[in-house]
Amino acid sequence: MHELSLRYLNEAAKLGSMRAAADRLGVAVSSISRQIAQLEGESGIALIEHGRRSVKLTEAGHLMVAYYCEHLAHREAFDMRLSDLKGLRSGQVKLVIGEGFVGEALSGVLSRFAARHEGVQIDVHMAASSNEVTQLVVDDEAHLGLAFQSSDDPRIRVRAAMRQPLVVAMRADHVLARRRSLSLPDLVGQPLCLPQSSFRTRQLLKVAEAAERVTLQPAITANSLVLLKDLMRAGEFVTLLPLLAVGKEIARGEFAAVPFESPVLRDTSVQLISRLGRHLPPAAHKLLVMLAAYLDTCGQLFEAGPGSAAWRAIDAVQTDSVAPGAIAPA
Repeated sequence: MHELSLRYLNEAAKLGSMRAAADRLGVAVSSISRQIAQLEGESGIALIEHGRRSVKLTEAGHLMVAYYCEHLAHREAFDMRLSDLKGLRSGQVKLVIGEGFVGEALSGVLSRFAARHEGVQIDVHMAASSNEVTQLVVDDEAHLGLAFQSSDDPRIRVRAAMRQPLVVAMRADHVLARRRSLSLPDLVGQPLCLPQSSFRTRQLLKVAEAAERVTLQPAITANSLVLLKDLMRAGEFVTLLPLLAVGKEIARGEFAAVPFESPVLRDTSVQLISRLGRHLPPAAHKLLVMLAAYLDTCGQLFEAGPGSAAWRAIDAVQTDSVAPGAIAPA
């Protein structure tokens, strides 16, 4: 059924005559009559009582007009909903992150986004590993993901990245904290607490171990960053983590981070990802812009070095803008 024909029937019924409907719509009376006849032909039933001077709907005609009015109401609701989405007055954004990203800097980004777009709901899921982040994005369970050195899955598009080397993390008073750099052989025999093998950190470590023909034996493995940090505080344990994961503790002078000599562990990054080809809704795209700015600003602060004032300002990162070209296309 054509919407034009339904509109003509509705106007004729509402005004009581085809002539009045034709005048209202600015068309010929024959056009009104022809469109109503076409509707009757398509539906196989009379919609008006023929032989009358005025237009009177049959029961089927009333049903048809009611259908048309409901259609208009649904379309109006759809248009309003679409307008809300365009204006970021409604919608939902699903973000998946690793535990290492939790902190005041990221919380500040999310808080500012929520304050500016009160009708948009942000659903943040904390994943156990970067592999899980990648999988949830690939499966469209999340619009965006923040992952450490995400996999080479061809279905993933890296939208922004921040250089983020893996470091040896330990208490600030640890004997190794005075070293300018460390190699894998330096860690042999040290009490190690490491992320579990499902983490990208461990997978990269295995590549480095194979390249250098060194095998590290951790005393404890865990899927919790909080536990790894507690183990370092409690004793002589050292661990392997992205610099971002211990940035706050380093700024407070609680932990130290020593760079690795291995290029496999040094040339890594934090990545903001989405599924290749997925069209992000307006709210998700806006959050993408803010997160890309967050990574860009954090990257500049980390490049300044652990002892700098910029490093200590990491929790005050403002992410209101992003440099042109910083976001990769979908």
